[in-house]
Amino acid sequence: MPTYSAPGSDEDRLAVLKTLLSATAAEPSLNALLPAALRADIDAFVTRYEPIVQAGSAAEAGRAKEVKEKDTAQAKLDIYVRDFFEVLKRRTEREEHNVSVLVHYGLTQAGDVPKLRAAEDLVKAANSIVNGETAAVAAGFPAMSNPSAAQVNAKLQAFTKEAGEVKPADEKLRAAQAAAAELRESADDLIADAKAEVSHALRKEDAPTIRRVLRQLGYTFTAKPGEQPEPPPTPPAR
Repeated sequence: MPTYSAPGSDEDRLAVLKTLLSATAAEPSLNALLPAALRADIDAFVTRYEPIVQAGSAAEAGRAKEVKEKDTAQAKLDIYVRDFFEVLKRRTEREEHNVSVLVHYGLTQAGDVPKLRAAEDLVKAANSIVNGETAAVAAGFPAMSNPSAAQVNAKLQAFTKEAGEVKPADEKLRAAQAAAAELRESADDLIADAKAEVSHALRKEDAPTIRRVLRQLGYTFTAKPGEQPEPPPTPPAR
């Protein structure tokens, strides 16, 4: 026998509550199963709950956007830093520059590139490049190109900007999630109350009929492995 699957997210909770309202409004026989007072409570609650859930979805999308932009900027900075070090090492060998030039840019005299495992490592290396360019040129070495220190700095500033926008997005998402969490128990109670009222009203019907009606009202029932799924409910008349 299929088992009831309670909604697990705020979006799913809202969907059940809104389906309860729309289905009972469209079909008198369904409306008769739900006490008027309970339907009014659901209607009033959805008015409060929906904008909060929508704000949470928007905040989550906003955070995902900021994280993606930060990751993209970090990946680009990584390419420029690694390319800078590689070209610097090749130029040093090709032009037979003194290995002290490598030290100016944050490398060892042997040309060992620092580990760039985390964003902090990458930022430190980029700053070494930007600050080292002035010292290297002052010591008589030509400025680097392809990429230049200025290009590395541009990518560093772009990453710093994008990384700085993640924290506010995190805070906005946490606030939205906290607001939704305050109403989650009430949403669950209303969903459970409506299910109980409809099941009681249909208590003389067989179990498949009760499940079919509840599906029309937005509830989900999941077939067990190997079990034949029940047909979907007929949409309410409009």
